Amino acid sequence: MNIEVHDGEEGWSLAEALDSVCYPPEVMATVIWRDVTWAHADKRFFARLDGEAVCHAGLYLREAKDGPREVFLGGIGGVMTLPEARRHGCAGQVMRAAAEAMKGEGCDFGLLFCEPHNVAFYERLGWRIYRGEVFCEQPAGRIRFDIMHTMILPVVSEPQSLAIDLCGLPW
Repeated sequence: MNIEVHDGEEGWSLAEALDSVCYPPEVMATVIWRDVTWAHADKRFFARLDGEAVCHAGLYLREAKDGPREVFLGGIGGVMTLPEARRHGCAGQVMRAAAEAMKGEGCDFGLLFCEPHNVAFYERLGWRIYRGEVFCEQPAGRIRFDIMHTMILPVVSEPQSLAIDLCGLPW
């Protein structure tokens, strides 16, 4: 397995190709987050097996608010693995590479959103459920984002409050 890092914009076409396989229209029609407007990744991590990109995770770097405290977040989003490559450690490898990048970027902590069936996977990688509220922007304005679990990964610190404002779109 080989891990590659791309600029967010540069790596979009590769991520989009994975997305179309992992989330075809019939699957997208059923996911709870189908109508969310998402941010674009700053960096993209890909796992390749035998030269083929089989897994992706996006890294979103953002100034945000933890209560009144300004923080620098490393967000993880768009984690997906081709069905035939699942259970080969690809997602774990891209997640570890993204966590290392968060350290290198000086992030206070990492934040991601996930569906219930993925919580145990992220917990094995050191992420924890965040019990507070998360606010973000959507085309209609600022909302409380509560359609999925929020998980955090302490990098330098962890949230000090029970309210995080992403100060922009979710990831």
